[in-house]
Amino acid sequence: MKKLFGFISAITGLLLIVSLAGCKSSSPSVKISAPPHSAPAQRVSMPDGYVPQYALEEAEQRKAVFLRENSHAASDLKYRFFYNEKGEACLEFTVTPSGGYTWPTPTWVGYTWGNSSGSIGNGEIRYSVTKKLKDEAQYRMEERRKDPVFREIEKVVLQIATEYKYDFESAYGIRVKYRNPNVKKAVCEGYSDAVAGAFANHPHVERVETWAGSDHAWNTLILKDGRKLYCDATWYDGNSIDDEGYVVDIPDQSPVNLTFDINEFNSLGGAVNTAGGRLLAVHFAWPDAREL
Repeated sequence: MKKLFGFISAITGLLLIVSLAGCKSSSPSVKISAPPHSAPAQRVSMPDGYVPQYALEEAEQRKAVFLRENSHAASDLKYRFFYNEKGEACLEFTVTPSGGYTWPTPTWVGYTWGNSSGSIGNGEIRYSVTKKLKDEAQYRMEERRKDPVFREIEKVVLQIATEYKYDFESAYGIRVKYRNPNVKKAVCEGYSDAVAGAFANHPHVERVETWAGSDHAWNTLILKDGRKLYCDATWYDGNSIDDEGYVVDIPDQSPVNLTFDINEFNSLGGAVNTAGGRLLAVHFAWPDAREL
């Protein structure tokens, strides 16, 4: 199976090269209905006024530096986090002058986390996703992690993401390097097989479904409490290649790829196909999926 990967450019000015871990299969497609699943879980909403941890850390760090450098002219620096009309994350600062000092511009936007855009399938599909939607997906993941059953399952999936790295060469003929010479290389079939094996006798899992189609392979974990957890270990791993041509060792856990919500699982966390303007279904094998 081949991997679908893309190049994401953040508007903050940094160019990030990332691989979006889908894959292709040489097996023939089978035109049947999509995998059965229960009704989507109720979507958890990010509360109004919520400030992500990355913004809190940035705000506090900038405040400390600013007050240290302007101790004679400023007594305080307040900050406000918000998403602008483009969906970008912003930090706004307002200075409180010390007695006798005035600031021509007492309020300013001091930091912006931009939206992302990129391509999937060697440029076949262009997409964009706002920072707000990515933050919302991460917030829902943090809420799921409050469930001890979910945490135990994610621990196993994270271990698989740590042990396995994507085999770019066999999938696309791309020559890459691995810092760990003993790393396990796999495409999506290998990831899904590893998930099936790891949860075969797990105390919280009733059974594991392995699904595959013409484009991809993934799993559905049927929990003993009746819930269905959609798991794509390949995408969850977020395999990327650094500037030196090495496959990055640290897994980049993508929250939409381990979820109880089937719509979230198929959405890339809100990515929009720039050609059609609709949400991008990233698990391309749903229309011709079959259980293995």
